[in-house]
Amino acid sequence: MHPALADHLNPGCVDLAERLMSCHTENRWAKFFGKCNALSEALNRCLDGEFEVRRKEQLVEARKRKARIKAIWDETKADDEEHIAFERAQRERAQARQKQDQ
Repeated sequence: MHPALADHLNPGCVDLAERLMSCHTENRWAKFFGKCNALSEALNRCLDGEFEVRRKEQLVEARKRKARIKAIWDETKADDEEHIAFERAQRERAQARQKQDQ
């Protein structure tokens, strides 16, 4: 049996889902002997197709998100390296001053 289908998530399969439900209600006993199997298989194929489309869209979005986050991390890393170099230079200057004062 199929779970409750959301019309907004599976717009292409709404007609098949409604036809399968009406087949089940019209054929109370025959549904157990395969009367509605063709509709059920068609609905499965439709849902698989829509799932695949959604999966590909989500993959594209995830790659964009990952690239954006990587760019932010690279920028942060560059800023950190500049900060570390600046602090190192300050320490070296301070050490050089201390040696001159001694």
